[in-house]
Amino acid sequence: MNVLIMYGTTEGQTRKIATWTATHIRERGHHVVLLDSAALASDLKLEGFHAFIVAASIHHKHYQDTITNFVFAHRELLNARPSAFISVSLSAVLEDERPEAQKYVDRFVSVTGWQPRTTLLLGGALRFTEYDYFQEQVVKFIVMKRSGTAISERDHEFTDWDVLADFVNRFLDSAG
Repeated sequence: MNVLIMYGTTEGQTRKIATWTATHIRERGHHVVLLDSAALASDLKLEGFHAFIVAASIHHKHYQDTITNFVFAHRELLNARPSAFISVSLSAVLEDERPEAQKYVDRFVSVTGWQPRTTLLLGGALRFTEYDYFQEQVVKFIVMKRSGTAISERDHEFTDWDVLADFVNRFLDSAG
């Protein structure tokens, strides 16, 4: 099976997730093309793909514009073939915020007209070592407000790789 993984990333965790997913799918014997939505060729041919996985992260309540544009432009093909959506956010990790994370997905599919076969809410990462002072303070405020706990200034990865593996395996089995 030929699988296209299209991703949008802001801080790099979604790229890491998409790359891991591509490796996992290859290990299962499938052909994978991994593309960053920010670097798409205008002559991209999608007809040769049997299945699609789109991964994007939430920042300021929105996914990357390049992902939204890609999905909107190709929604008919995405709806006609097996497709999955991985939504990466901090909200996916915080139990009280999971309904908010699901609202982002619901709004995205409503706006784009895409109906993925399956979706996954997946935790991302906090990269304090890459933030400037202002970004660091904003992130600390948001996390403390949402979770009620203070966090250290070290990087935190919240991605559950076992949950991702299970999601990808189930998607491949259903698409196959």
